[in-house]
Amino acid sequence: MKGFITIQDAAELSGKSVQTIRRAIKAGKVITKKRKTPQGFIYWVSKDSVCEYYGIVGDKANMHEKKEEESRVYTKSEAVEVRKQESTPQQDNNDMITRDDFKALTRTLEKMVTQHSEERQNFLRLVNGMQEKIFIMENKINLLQEPTSKKWFSFWK
Repeated sequence: MKGFITIQDAAELSGKSVQTIRRAIKAGKVITKKRKTPQGFIYWVSKDSVCEYYGIVGDKANMHEKKEEESRVYTKSEAVEVRKQESTPQQDNNDMITRDDFKALTRTLEKMVTQHSEERQNFLRLVNGMQEKIFIMENKINLLQEPTSKKWFSFWK
């Protein structure tokens, strides 16, 4: 999404808080794109509209672009392309990963597996708690149901 930045980046660029940027989005002062994610929505803010609305001139906007490019996270294929561009013509073996890269990947995968296991246990605890609450609610509903064997007018018997 060329020309669009996250709300956090827009806040850094403008020197305002994230909440101020959100209020500007809600008021329709800046141009946004809304992207659906499994957790909800992500707003992408037009960099030009932020600069225009908050009166940011070229130097600060260009400095933010350079910082954004330096801190950009690349995918594996993009990283290979960047290395090819930066490397000397003598290096032909850019597709190989080093031992350190492999160890880092292994550590990351182990952390992810551990985190998944913990999240699964928390989820199962939550489901068990909900099942217990449903069981209790069903019992309470059964107790509140009107008895069918007695007639309402025969309370003296």
